[in-house]
Formats: sequence, C-alpha cells, structure tokens
Amino acid sequence: MRSDLANVEGVSDIQTDIKKRSCQFKLANKDLDLKAKLTELAQNNEHIKGFEIVTQ
Repeated sequence: MRSDLANVEGVSDIQTDIKKRSCQFKLANKDLDLKAKLTELAQNNEHIKGFEIVTQ
C-alpha cells in the first residue's frame, strides 16, 4: 500500500498501521479525486481494496 501511495503526486508522510489496517497520509494536491485514485490502485493492490476514506 505504501509504495502505491508514494507514487501518487502530492501524497506524503505516509503512516500505516497493519494491525488496525489503516493508513494516514498528507495530501498536498487538493484537486486530486482521492476516491477515484484509490479505486484505481485497489484494482492491483489487495491491501487497498474495500478502502474507506476518513478525514481528520
């Protein structure tokens, strides 16, 4: 998951918690359709499948 997210422009400070199956990161590109990008990444990464976006 981390490597896929690291390749997305504007994503930084990626922190994953394997036990909680969660990932936090900063997104500098406010114009990026995050849901669409994660859906695209989930096609080839089982760790991203079934994602839920939670903002803080």
